[in-house]
Amino acid sequence: MYDAQFAAVYDHIYRTLNDYSELAQMVVDLAVEHGANTGGSLLDVGCGTGEHLRYLRKDFDVVGIDLSQPMVDLAREKQPDLEIHQGDMCDFDLGRTFDVICSMFSSIGYLSTVEQLNDAVASMARHLAPGGVLVVEPWVVRERWTGGQLAHLTVERDDLVLQRMGQWHTEGPISKVDMHYLLSGPDGVRHFVNEQRLRLYSLDEYQEAFRLAGLNGRLLLDRGKADRGVFVATREG
Repeated sequence: MYDAQFAAVYDHIYRTLNDYSELAQMVVDLAVEHGANTGGSLLDVGCGTGEHLRYLRKDFDVVGIDLSQPMVDLAREKQPDLEIHQGDMCDFDLGRTFDVICSMFSSIGYLSTVEQLNDAVASMARHLAPGGVLVVEPWVVRERWTGGQLAHLTVERDDLVLQRMGQWHTEGPISKVDMHYLLSGPDGVRHFVNEQRLRLYSLDEYQEAFRLAGLNGRLLLDRGKADRGVFVATREG
């Protein structure tokens, strides 16, 4: 999914679609509301090219981790002074804990089985310090999925023109789209396809994953993206 050619256009797309500073502030606000203090440590799981870290570092001592090596390379290039790891959210081990852990942009939705979901939440829970706060932006929960949406975007920036288009559809518990990219730049015009496969976990499956990891997780539908909301989890008891 996140190969070098997609990583190269990632920021052009998602800086257009999202306000990273606003999303980072949401994480800070939720962490503080649930007992964390600014100035502590924060781990961004599925950090991508490090855009959230750019803003989160204003309030926390931040570390990032992502599965995609091309994304990690870009994040390190943009912020060489930060600690950014390549690793799988299902079984990573950084040998330390954090006051706040976040996982944004529905990274957890790319896990294809309930077992992987449980493993990922357990891995994050193992890295959560006592009294710590976990913030997870899920993919759309199964009960709220409507399916069939057309995704399209045009970005024009400097000498680059980028068009993205794909039609979402559903196969069993998986939402799928073959996103087509047409890119015009100094080297000419090229086309590539990026396959997106995200599992539609139910609300019960998310909450069970938190429970198995010893966390209380609540979905806040009034925060984050309207179709997804955001989970906030803390230690049971």
